[in-house]
Amino acid sequence: MAAGSLASLPAQTSSSTGEVTTTLDEVVVTAVDSPTRSVNLQLEKARENTAGAVVTVSPEELELQKSNNLGEVLARIPGASYVDEDGHGTKTNLGLRGLNPIRSEYVQLLQDGVPLQPSLYSETAAYYGPPAERVSGIEVFKGGASILYGPNAVGGVVNFLTRGFSERPFSTVLDGRIDTNGDYTGNLYVGGTVKDFSYGVEYMKKGGNGFRDNLGLDIDDFDIKLGYRFNQDHAVQVHFSYYDEESETPGGLLPEQFEAGLRRESNKHHDMFYGRRYVFDIRSSHQLTDRQRLELLFYTVSYRRDWYMQKYLSNTTTDLTLTDTNEQYLRDFRTFGFEPKYVLEYDLGQSTGHQLTLGARIYSDSVHRRAANGRHATSRDDDAVLTTDEELGTTAYSAYLQNEFKITNRLSIVPGIRFEHIEQTWENLLVTQPEKYSGYNIWVPGIGAKYEFARNSQAYVNISRSFRPPSFGDSFNPVIGASSVDLKPSSAWTYEGGIRANPYPWLSADLGGFYTDFTDQVVVSAGVAGNYNTVSYGFEGQAEVGLVGLTRGLVEGDWNSVGDHEVFLQAGATLINSTFADGPFDGNTLPYVPEQTVTFGIRYAFRQSFDLLFQGRYVSSRFTDSANTVDEDPVGLVGRLPSYVVCDIKARWQINENLALNMGINNLFDESYVTQRRNTSQKGVFPGPIRAGYAAITLTF
Repeated sequence: MAAGSLASLPAQTSSSTGEVTTTLDEVVVTAVDSPTRSVNLQLEKARENTAGAVVTVSPEELELQKSNNLGEVLARIPGASYVDEDGHGTKTNLGLRGLNPIRSEYVQLLQDGVPLQPSLYSETAAYYGPPAERVSGIEVFKGGASILYGPNAVGGVVNFLTRGFSERPFSTVLDGRIDTNGDYTGNLYVGGTVKDFSYGVEYMKKGGNGFRDNLGLDIDDFDIKLGYRFNQDHAVQVHFSYYDEESETPGGLLPEQFEAGLRRESNKHHDMFYGRRYVFDIRSSHQLTDRQRLELLFYTVSYRRDWYMQKYLSNTTTDLTLTDTNEQYLRDFRTFGFEPKYVLEYDLGQSTGHQLTLGARIYSDSVHRRAANGRHATSRDDDAVLTTDEELGTTAYSAYLQNEFKITNRLSIVPGIRFEHIEQTWENLLVTQPEKYSGYNIWVPGIGAKYEFARNSQAYVNISRSFRPPSFGDSFNPVIGASSVDLKPSSAWTYEGGIRANPYPWLSADLGGFYTDFTDQVVVSAGVAGNYNTVSYGFEGQAEVGLVGLTRGLVEGDWNSVGDHEVFLQAGATLINSTFADGPFDGNTLPYVPEQTVTFGIRYAFRQSFDLLFQGRYVSSRFTDSANTVDEDPVGLVGRLPSYVVCDIKARWQINENLALNMGINNLFDESYVTQRRNTSQKGVFPGPIRAGYAAITLTF
């Protein structure tokens, strides 16, 4: 179960008799006694139903982490590489399976099934990341995700889940968090269910100073969900959200500043980012017969983001002298989508439990993209001269079919195919010239299999194609002088296999390997966008074992008991080789892809009331350009980034059902490390977040 389901509506009873085991976004119809239970149920179904690699992060894990930066959680997912930008996580930089993480352009991001990227096709760069405080669970689908979800899923699809409805008539949750950087969050949720009507209203205020100078943040976030169940078989949910961000962006440091320990400093004192996002979606679920179900999802997203950055006098001088002018990058996005899905459960003779899923998407987006030169360092768009003014647009029609053949009670074979017809247009509003057009037809086949070899334990294999059309952000980026509308669409074949197992309460493991052959990947290097073939392969896994449960099993033969005390050992690893397979960079490693990432931890748990966690993450060295430049230049524009280790300590005490306290220290040993380099409007090296202590309180009524 996943995107767009109505599982959070309470008191629904299914009339279906077949076993559902294939669809990522199954609607589970069961009683819900808490908002987090509905999320846990969705995550459980995602693991059970997917004939490919899937990783989930539970509400309990997120509550223990109590992060104000979702990147801290994403960075621990097997196969993931995350590049921190500001310590706030407002701009997502996530890559999966050896793909460049900058702006998450090779991962499809969703929130409750609705796209998070400004557009799925025209300009996929993610300048919005969901606030960590709003996320109750995370699904990460890897192999085979393109069949059900479409473009930009070469690495995978990440679906952020928000809280469901409470079944009580009135429920209130009040969250507060502060840290030693001066950052704070306050979140108020009010919701419940009265007969067949459910509601949830949430407001979050988030802000602070950040760990560097000129890293101030101010966010207002409002969200409302309304649900109505007409009867056992028909339900609808309406959702609206508003997000308003104003943030300072301090830019990069000179290498000499970083080496001198001046991580808090900023060289850019007037750079500002503004983002305003509106989302409206409506979804419904209809149980047509005992074995037929129809689900409908409509969404529209409006997003405006404006970035104002003071200009450098020179791009290469080591002092990075600034002028009294600025560069302005202004974007307006409009997105519409309609996604119907039909599910049929059926038998073939004596063979039962098969399931056919048919779905479609009608999608349209438009982007008004402008760049301007401001007359002063603090100028806005009313005091500037336009340099580019463009209208980009995409219309896409897609349909998919996926069928689970239930060979035995334990073995399923799941073939599927998707078709996409994509039309893109570009118009220059400053210069009179013909509108440019490009169109693509893409077939995306795949097949997977899963076998339940033990209780709550599956082995899987998957072979699937995925694709990414060249966005006009690649083809007509004003910073890139040699861009071309003739860029080819990218496609990839991924082969994967592995196991996921949770046979006992104290033992879980997720281990797998993959190989991705990426054809015509769009890569921007030295100001030129081009198509390159790349190859990525590797191992990804994580495991957790409870020492008390293991000991009790060995000594007493009781493998399933859960005691009051438990000590868990945690370990994870991602080993990746991701290289260019042709062209001038043949054999080089792709930018920002660490070859080794290792996570580790030890957690003490007392019943369900107290947790103490020590965790760490090792990230190996990374190249930052396609040429794999090793030596750092004086401005910090190029050069290999060194490896680093970051450790945290966290504690959570659930005092009673109404009160919980969290405390912790992130970057416990104050590791000094660099996350990325920039060579345009914010030149230099970006330091990772410094050591910070935090405290949080959660009140539930």
